[in-house]
Amino acid sequence: MIAAWLALAAAAGAQPAAPPPASAPALTLSLDQAEAAAFAHSPILKAAESDLASAQAQADAELSQLAPRVTVDGSYQYQTEVPKVALGPAAPAFQFGDHNSYSIGPTLSYTLWDEGGLLKAWRSQKALAGSQQAQRDLLRRQVRLVTRLDYFQVQLALEQERSLVDSLRLAQAQYGDIDHRYRAGAASRIDWLSAHQQVLDRRRDLLAAQSDVSSALRALFAQTGRGQDLDVSAPMDARVQLPLPEGTAPPTVSVRLEPLESVEARLSGASAAPLDEAYPQLLVYSKQAQAQELAAKSIAAGLWPRVQLAFKSDYLYPNVPLLVPAWQNTAGLTASVPIFELGRTRRQAEAQRALAAASRHQQDEAYDELSRDWHKARDQLATLRGEEDLDRQSVDETAEIARLRYASYRDGGSTILDVETADTNSVLARVAAARTRTQVLIQLATLQSLSTTQARP
Repeated sequence: MIAAWLALAAAAGAQPAAPPPASAPALTLSLDQAEAAAFAHSPILKAAESDLASAQAQADAELSQLAPRVTVDGSYQYQTEVPKVALGPAAPAFQFGDHNSYSIGPTLSYTLWDEGGLLKAWRSQKALAGSQQAQRDLLRRQVRLVTRLDYFQVQLALEQERSLVDSLRLAQAQYGDIDHRYRAGAASRIDWLSAHQQVLDRRRDLLAAQSDVSSALRALFAQTGRGQDLDVSAPMDARVQLPLPEGTAPPTVSVRLEPLESVEARLSGASAAPLDEAYPQLLVYSKQAQAQELAAKSIAAGLWPRVQLAFKSDYLYPNVPLLVPAWQNTAGLTASVPIFELGRTRRQAEAQRALAAASRHQQDEAYDELSRDWHKARDQLATLRGEEDLDRQSVDETAEIARLRYASYRDGGSTILDVETADTNSVLARVAAARTRTQVLIQLATLQSLSTTQARP
């Protein structure tokens, strides 16, 4: 239809379109590239990776408590006064030690029995590391979803911009035809002014659409960490045919994203996928509860005796009472059990069990929210599918109405206001169709993020 109007305008002697602008920098970005860039850039994801590494290192540290501990101990001491001892009244006194004394040697210690306290502490820390891993996986899903939503917003803004470029071309073609008719006395000045106002309105709408594209691009750049140095003050969809409509400023960047159709095809499987019962947010609370339950058991083990074995071998001086160096080996067992502590250990264990119960309740609440969001997205997707069918009919019919209205106007059967209304409705129908299709992508991306089709990080 637009091509026909352009041909009509040219035949009527309309002003030629502006020459093609100088080549603008090209920005080509696929959805996969945007996701990969967001994963590499995301500071919150990097923080989660560091938290996970810390938790895993702490679990390894707890595991080391189960192994024997070997240390090397050393000491040195200087005394100004050394005691003297006499074995009898007539016997001479001798020094019981020396001014200088030292010892050095290895020490081995090992917990023989503690009612599994150390083992449960290690398992508790390991569960906490699992919770941190689930938190990292949850953030990956969130980063992917936010990146996709930002990407879809750019696609929607570009679709709107492209529709308005076509609408501006049509308005300029109609204005050229009416200008020719006005000069020939076949159209009134009111019609001429109305047609010119339609051109101005479409230019204003196009500038607003370019501003929307610019804002959407800046949001995507912040998410992916790339493109911040580009001038996006006047972006243009790379699919727009050149030359641009007369009076349109040269684009500062040419933007090419994946077509909506290809992105929708990639996400279409999410519409039939079930809710992920192992969703990372559920695992976060599940692992937290497991860690807290094990921590309670580890603390409660402190109510039982704790038996430790120790062996020490020292090279020391002096070997009292002899002032000579010697090796001294010592082995022993120690056992300890709390007798009175005002219930501290029991209360600490109870506190951990209460925290575990709270985590279980949070897990149930999270599942309810996930189920709600999943069903809500499926319901909205079903509604949007129906709207897509209506949008396709509306786009075709409003375009035909606009064409027929202008033909009727030329024959004297319609007013210029009827033409402007029909043209506006045609543009709105195309914009509404693009918005519905973007909403479909948003719901599909949401469903995939909540379902088992989501690739595990």
